[in-house]
Amino acid sequence: MDIVSTMGSGELGRELDLSAVVDTLSDNFATEANFHSDSMVTIRLEEDGPALTLYRTGTFQIRGTETRENLFKSKEKLLEALQQIGVELDDVDFHQNNAVFLEDFNSDIHLEALAIHLGLENVEYEPEQFPGVIYRPPDIGTVMLVFNSGKAIISGTTSEDVAQQSSDHLREKIQSMR
Repeated sequence: MDIVSTMGSGELGRELDLSAVVDTLSDNFATEANFHSDSMVTIRLEEDGPALTLYRTGTFQIRGTETRENLFKSKEKLLEALQQIGVELDDVDFHQNNAVFLEDFNSDIHLEALAIHLGLENVEYEPEQFPGVIYRPPDIGTVMLVFNSGKAIISGTTSEDVAQQSSDHLREKIQSMR
């Protein structure tokens, strides 16, 4: 199983003038910015770097790092960049919210049969709407997207152990279908 992405969020403890922040960052960094509204902008401080979403309220999100360590390094880079352009910051609250894991069961999976086998109360499967089974393993708290190719995306946790528990659970269910 591989971790493919992490996401974290934080609070700067102050409101931001997003236009001024982006303009000043662009003068100092090779910043790519995408305004979603007056109250939200997504920037990248480096090409193909993580997506940093800033809100006018001072909250922020970081998405697209492959490890917890890189998530927190990205937070530090963001804070350093903001401080370099004159944004005063005190204690910044930040935590990891989620991680996305990819598992490969190395065989094709018949999704209709899997959906029935897993129990319809734990599954969403509408192939006209989405090409995979959405499975919420009971008592684990994760969400799994299972595809015909035998690959599954596991989210809803920051713990690799919990993701592995989900993977092991699904592997047992798949093997019991055979």
